[in-house]
Amino acid sequence: MEISHDTEGLPVKIAIRKPLDGHEHLRRDSMLKMVGPMVAKRFRAAIVMPNTVPPITTESQVCGYLKEIWQATGPDFLPLMTLYLTDTLEPSHVEALVGVGTVKGIKYYPRGLTTNSDSGVKNPSSLWTSGTRPYECLQALAEHGGVLLLHAADGFDENGVELDPFDQEKHFIEHTLPRIRDAHPKLKISVEHLSTKWGVEYLLKHGGPLLGCSLTAQHLLLDRRDWLRGGFHPQRFWWPIIQPTEHREALRVLAKADKPFVWLGSDSAPHPVEKKRADCCAGGVLMAHAGIELYVEAFENMGALDDRFERFASINGARFYGLGDSDETIELVREEWTVRHSPHIADGGTSKEVIPFRLGEKIRWKLVA
Repeated sequence: MEISHDTEGLPVKIAIRKPLDGHEHLRRDSMLKMVGPMVAKRFRAAIVMPNTVPPITTESQVCGYLKEIWQATGPDFLPLMTLYLTDTLEPSHVEALVGVGTVKGIKYYPRGLTTNSDSGVKNPSSLWTSGTRPYECLQALAEHGGVLLLHAADGFDENGVELDPFDQEKHFIEHTLPRIRDAHPKLKISVEHLSTKWGVEYLLKHGGPLLGCSLTAQHLLLDRRDWLRGGFHPQRFWWPIIQPTEHREALRVLAKADKPFVWLGSDSAPHPVEKKRADCCAGGVLMAHAGIELYVEAFENMGALDDRFERFASINGARFYGLGDSDETIELVREEWTVRHSPHIADGGTSKEVIPFRLGEKIRWKLVA
């Protein structure tokens, strides 16, 4: 990483290896055509989430999605594909696709707890119960060196009582994750978009070559006050939910700790404005328009805009997923700019607005085109 400073010692320009986005929702069709170029401009590769409609569960779906992605991004961008773990996913498909490297991993969604999760695993216990289809899929995944990507949330406790949304990750970390690891001791696991102090404590204790996590810019920048100040702000609402201040501070401690098992995963998850302003607001916001700039801002806020940032953004996740270090670099300069543009997508003959994160607000760093 190269850093240039002004005469007062303030960083004004940085150059880093072109990063990997460890958690990206590229969507499909017109949304992909809009999002894809934003992502490819900033990242050399991305772990592509499979919760499309329909979900990605077969080789033909993977190949069709890959073709669509490359049409949007160009051939130099590397989509790292994942399968959606369902109660009917075929272990033989996992073995075949992960074995030849077509797919990097499987994504676990707790049914009903996030966007397009209705096809997710109904009972988390099937992940560690021998003889179930999900268990056999994870066995095949471990055998071939693939990664289990976890949306680390439980909807109910052991007595069937619905959990508070602010406690969903805590319960998963304390009850579900240890069972998965005990049942599959050789399985590589990524806890996606870690959001709580309980998750931080667990990763600091157990993180290593077989267990890591991704962090989002939003969870490093925001706390619960930001999306409830003066009312509910739909453009600051994600799953996992933005937590109180002490959780953001714990995530910052983890990000600054320079652990090789912690990496960038933007969780850019765009929705048309009508879904964000609906009676049941969709979780997720477009981050791809500033997918690296917001991380630079966050790390500067934390006093960690140094070599730690390049390892977090460009090295740790890539190595966990079996990639070499990038030969490409990107540059960013200290130049305030305002997010002024809401992109539109074509859908059924109509134009639909997609509001980006921090619309109308300033961002401190700018990517050099």
